[in-house]
Amino acid sequence: MLLPPDRLEHYKTSLEQQLKRLASSIRSYLVLKAADTSELSNRANRLWELSQRYRLVKGTNEAATFALLAVCQNVYQNLQDSILKLDLELVQISAQVADFEIECLQLGQEQSQSKTPTSLTEFRNFLEESLKLLQNQVKYMELHLRQLQPKILAPESSLEAFRSDLQLPEHAEARIFLGLAKIEKLASFPLIL
Repeated sequence: MLLPPDRLEHYKTSLEQQLKRLASSIRSYLVLKAADTSELSNRANRLWELSQRYRLVKGTNEAATFALLAVCQNVYQNLQDSILKLDLELVQISAQVADFEIECLQLGQEQSQSKTPTSLTEFRNFLEESLKLLQNQVKYMELHLRQLQPKILAPESSLEAFRSDLQLPEHAEARIFLGLAKIEKLASFPLIL
């Protein structure tokens, strides 16, 4: 069933606006993460070094042990707070993706179509894949940060894994930027429903 032109225009405008907001949110997230990456890496290095010192003095000098443990906890908490900030940004993006999905489903119901328009399917897939990729990156950062706690005998590979988690794989980053570029082209090439 064909929708009246005013309803079709409503969906087109609404979906384009949602996509632009999502693109802006994802870009903001990537900028925030990029700004924090070197600082997070430096703090992770510091935590690992402090943890090594803690293990050396543990049981030999009680005052030094407690002092180092307190400093380790501060650095660890600071890292954890930064990761939580990234996670909260992704929760907001996830809510926006869910709103976009709902709007797509409502369009499909009004059109009485079981198949979503190709352009919307591409954007939905891009958003789902990008969100999962970014969420997984943060989860791995959380996991590897836990391994850097001073009470756990963390090998240097844990530090390397954490630093590696700070960067997206090149191909994944390229896919995200390509998808964002497609969304930003909506001004020149409007959404086809």
